[in-house]
Formats: sequence, C-alpha cells, structure tokens
Amino acid sequence: MKRIFAGLCLLMAVSLANAQSASPGKYTWEEFSARIKVSQAISPLGPNVAGEQVSLSNGALSFSATDVSLPGNSGLPVAFSRSYSAVNRKDFGNLGMLADWTVDVPSINAAAAPNWVLGPTEATNRCSSSDFPALPAGSRFRLADFWQGVQISIPGIESDELIRTAASSSRPANGLTYHWMTNSQVHVSCLSSIKNGAGEGFLAVDSAGTKYWFDWMGQTPEPPSRSAYLRVINVDGTVSILQQTLNRKKNFLYATRVEDKLGNYVTYTYTNAWDAPGKLTQIQASDGRTITLNYNGDTVSSVSDGSRTWTYSYATGASGRKTLTGVALPDGSAWTLSLSALTDAEIKYNEYPPTGEILRTCLVNEQPINYDATFVGSIRHPAGALATFTLDIREHGRSYVPVACRNVVVQNPNLGGLDNDPNDDVNLYATSAYSLTLKQKSISGTGIATDVWNYAYIPNTSVYFYPGTTRNYPVCDQANYDCSQPPCTSEACARSSVTEVSGPNGEWSRYFHGNTYLYNEGKLLKVESGTSASNILERVTHTYDLGRTSPPASFGVSHRMDGDGFSATFPRPLTKTTRDRQGVRFAYQVDALDALHRPTRVTRASSVAPADPPPDPSAVPPVVPAVPVLSGPSSAASGAIFTLTWTSVANATHYVLERSAGGTPWVVYTGAGNSYSTQGRGTPSFRIKACNNTVCSASSAYKTVTITGGGGPGGGGAQP
Repeated sequence: MKRIFAGLCLLMAVSLANAQSASPGKYTWEEFSARIKVSQAISPLGPNVAGEQVSLSNGALSFSATDVSLPGNSGLPVAFSRSYSAVNRKDFGNLGMLADWTVDVPSINAAAAPNWVLGPTEATNRCSSSDFPALPAGSRFRLADFWQGVQISIPGIESDELIRTAASSSRPANGLTYHWMTNSQVHVSCLSSIKNGAGEGFLAVDSAGTKYWFDWMGQTPEPPSRSAYLRVINVDGTVSILQQTLNRKKNFLYATRVEDKLGNYVTYTYTNAWDAPGKLTQIQASDGRTITLNYNGDTVSSVSDGSRTWTYSYATGASGRKTLTGVALPDGSAWTLSLSALTDAEIKYNEYPPTGEILRTCLVNEQPINYDATFVGSIRHPAGALATFTLDIREHGRSYVPVACRNVVVQNPNLGGLDNDPNDDVNLYATSAYSLTLKQKSISGTGIATDVWNYAYIPNTSVYFYPGTTRNYPVCDQANYDCSQPPCTSEACARSSVTEVSGPNGEWSRYFHGNTYLYNEGKLLKVESGTSASNILERVTHTYDLGRTSPPASFGVSHRMDGDGFSATFPRPLTKTTRDRQGVRFAYQVDALDALHRPTRVTRASSVAPADPPPDPSAVPPVVPAVPVLSGPSSAASGAIFTLTWTSVANATHYVLERSAGGTPWVVYTGAGNSYSTQGRGTPSFRIKACNNTVCSASSAYKTVTITGGGGPGGGGAQP
C-alpha cells in the first residue's frame, strides 16, 4: 500500500519515461508463474533428439541428458545427468556446477530469506517442526509472496512438494516418525544433524524401500524480492521514495547416501561450504562403480569413470551469464549446445523512473515491452541432427480465480480525494503471469528433410468476483464470504487451457488441461488427434475424482499458502479413461481404490462410440473487443473538472483508461463505465482499451487535453 501525503502533485510533476527493469528484484505478482501448478505431464513431441521435454499446459520447455551411466550389480543408478529449463532469467545468475544447466542429483530444497531457519528464533529444526521460515525483523513482505514450500527431487522417481503427513495417513512401520510425504508415497523422517552446517536433515524412503540421506547443504542465489514503493512528501517539499529489498536464496539439502532394501548403496561426495552452491566431486557405488568430477573454478571441466573422460566447455553470453556450450564425448563426438539466447532471455516491463516500479493493476498484467520478442536456441546431437527451438512470451494462468486484492487504498477526502494507486495492488490468489513459451521446434540435418512442429495456445484465464467485490473496488468482503473457496466446482462451469500442435506429415493434436482454481487445475482432461480440428481421428478423455470423494481426500497438509499447494494436497485420482477411434469406444473404468488411491478393481470394455460431441467451447479463441473511440475536450481551465467519454463496444466487460504526462502511461480507471472526470496541469494525454475476462483490445489513440492558466508539465488533479 502506498501512503500518499499532501503535496503529491509535486511528485506527479516528475516526468515518466520508458525503463527496462532497471532495478533488481521481483515484485510479488512476478512470482505468480511459480505459484500456479501446471500439468505434470511432460510430453516429448516428435523425435526428441535434444532430450527436450514440453509441458503442454503452458509451453514450458526443458532439456535432460545423461552423459555417463554405469551399469552395475544393483538397480541403483550411478550416472551423471544434467537438465536445463528455459525460464525468465531476469536477475538470475549462474546455477552452479554446470553454469546455466543443473546436475541432476537427489535433493530437498526450499527458498528462504536467505537461510533455511524457522520462526523468530531462527531455529534449525527444519524437519521436525511445522513452523515456517523466518523473515527479517521489520520486513514488509509476506512469506506467501515467494514461499514455494519444501520440494523434493529424486531423478527418475519423484519431483514434487513435500506435505506435512496427516495423522490418518499410512506410513512405513519401522519405528521412525515420518513428518513429511508426497502423493506418490515417498515418506520423510528426520536426521538430527547435517554434515556441513547446523540443524536437521531429512531421511526419505520411497515406495520401493530405497532410503535417501539428505544431509549436505548448499545455496544458490534467487532474485531478490522488491516491495511496493512508499512515497512520502517531506515537510520541506522534497520527495522520499522508500522500498525494501528481500535477499533470497534457494537452500538445498543434497543426498550423500542412497541405499536400497538389500543394502546396496551409492554415496555422493560434496566439498562446498553450507552457504555456497553445491560442488559434487564423486559418485561411488558399493559395487565399485565410480564417477569423478573435476572443476575449473566453480564449473565442471570434466567427468571420468576411471577409463573414459567427458569434457565440458563454456562461454559467456551477452547478459554476462555463463552458458554450457559443449560436451565432448570419449569417442570424439560432441554435443553442441547453443542456448545462450535462452539463458540471456528476460521478460521486461515499463517502469517508473527513478523508482523502477512496473505499471499494472491487480487484475491486469502489464504486457511486457518485449512481448513480440522471440528467443531461439539449438542443440546439435553427436550424430549430427540439429534441433532448433523458438520461444516467445505468452500469458498463462488459471480460471475462476477469486478476486481479493491487497494494498487497495480507497478514495480518501483527507488525502485531497486521491484515489488508489493500482501498481502495488496484488491478488491473494495467483491468477496469471507471462512466461517463456515454446512456439516452434524443428529438426534438420544432412540427408534428412526438415521437420517442423508449431504450437498455439488458448490460456482461457479468468477471475471471479464474489458479491460486493468490483473492478473499481477489488477487495473481498471477508466478513460475509470466504473468498479463498473455489467458486466453480462442477463441469458446468469448469474451464481448461488448450494447446494445439501441428507437426510434419499432416500431424495435428489438441490438448485440454484443467485450469480452474482449486478444482481441475493441473489435470490432463482430453487429447484430440487427427489432421485438423475438422478431422479428428481419435479422442481420449480422462475423468478424475475432482470432488475429492475417494478417501482419503488428502494425505497431508501443504506448507504453501493461499491455495498454492492444492495439487500436492489433493491428488484427485483418475477414475475413467475413454478412447474413441474409428467408431469404437475403448473404456478403462476404476471401480475401487485403496487407501493410497491405487486401483484395486478395474473394468475394461468396448462399445460403439457415441456421436461426435459439439465443439468444446474452451477451444474457441476469445473474441477480442473492438477499440473504443475516446472523446474529450481539447483544452480545460486549470483547476476545472473535465470529462472524457468513450464508446461502448461488443464483447467488453470493462474498460481500462490510462493517463500519460509525457512518458509511460499509468492506469487511472478500470470499470464498466463510459466516462471519467478529472482535472490536471500541463498537457495530460489519455488512451482507452476495452477488455473482457480473457483479452483486451489494442489501445486507442491518445487524446491530449491542454490545461490553460496553470503551471507545471504534469497531469495532477483529483485522481493521479
């Protein structure tokens, strides 16, 4: 919330201009992409020669490769694997051992500010306690603004949030106390100490009985969090601009030992300090298999199994970030990695100078100034095939998200009638966010035809207003409504995001992923395939227990807040799959589940497929409203109220009016009305756009009003 004191018109005289994320750090709403749980279904579409993986609910692109894998007498892997994620790298540095790639090893992690200590006493019983991480004294931040809970990653086994185990949940009967678990039945007890620092570690056991000792700590930097600005007009007329920055780090507890139920084991040796990035130096199995890592500074230079060597090379990109460029194999071939454009990729926004505050509202994300940018990376396989990936910036999110904005200041006569400043308003529940999104993939090479896959997305995001909540006053009436509850809990209102993939040889597929807040979000609902939307040859539909009637509905309690841990808390098991192909329906029906949500009785059957259903409304692109026509006076006297009006347009639910004082525009009105009254100084300019729940029109041309008889270049008046 910005407390704006008398004399604010002095501040408004400061000219505005375009800036590109000049200040380091992320605002609360920039964390929404991490808070929204997307589908866990990762699909390698087409030949995945580069190890690419695509999350088809939001186009997130990642890569995975295993350079060294040594078979042995047990099933425990001794391998050196790496992974890469194409994400917004704003304010990110390098990740550690492989620069912009990560080494895939078992770990448990949590983002903290900056150390993984709990409560006001900064206790280190991070496993046995249910307390939340500490925030610095005097902090204006909420932990929910960035806290993503405790995450576990076991390559090939599990990657999910750890939830606090419910008293009623089943757990291993071996005398240990299990405080944490995942939906796939990885159970976690505590170690009294870690090997290179203070406090507790974790001891996990998976469903196969394999145990993992997480007791070596490391840290990697995270982008700092930025608070909203506090503007104060001092007695002497000067302006003070106050802001807090919260230093954050991702805290890892790496596994140092993995042991199966027969006593076979693999050890991981690290040499880093507890507050430095992890530095793995050896992986060794009880049967003698050994992988040794060598370093040049902080990055891996080579990996050896004792007789063969893999060599790693790096370069520095335009952003100054280091990037892995090649892996030379023992046989003389090599991976060529050209991902520097993705490592340099940042999503940039207009900002106020000198504060660096991004212009937006609680319900409308400001479109990035590089929205039309594309980012191209490629990977050449040792055999010669070249995979090229083109990404752009798109908005993805949820539907039916309740509106409950924080930091809203209502119009206050004691402040001269100044209205709310919307730029610091943020919804309690994550709605949507811009992210890097796969647009096209191609595979080419000597002697082979180039294959191309194109991706198109319909995000179908929306918000919901409980009674008493409006766009002009987007604050939940908590006295009469629990606005954290999902407003849509049936198929009659539920929505989904839609992704279409067009591939070589006429291939076409369309994927529907649930995105309805606290209902079907994260679930793959339907896949249609054929040659086009008008020639669907196969339709696969999945049904889940979204009503949470299968006991237990939950195995535990998420450590995340504001509904962010819903998918980890409520597994919502699959109950039915139908596959319609060539006039025949093949059905898989789950008739009974055990206490762990595993099928105990199923029915498989076939029948004549029903007639094709009508087109799914989720697959219809949203209708973009026309641009409204803005009208108003060419001039007005200083201190006089003047009125702007605009035309109503079809398919619009509200209008967004922006004002400019010679530089970057800011929002002064959002609502369903068709007029706005204000006053000003200088030559303020205005523009309008029409919006609905999913999309906005382009902005109108500016309407400039010349204020006569007054001083100052800015646009002051009753509303900023």
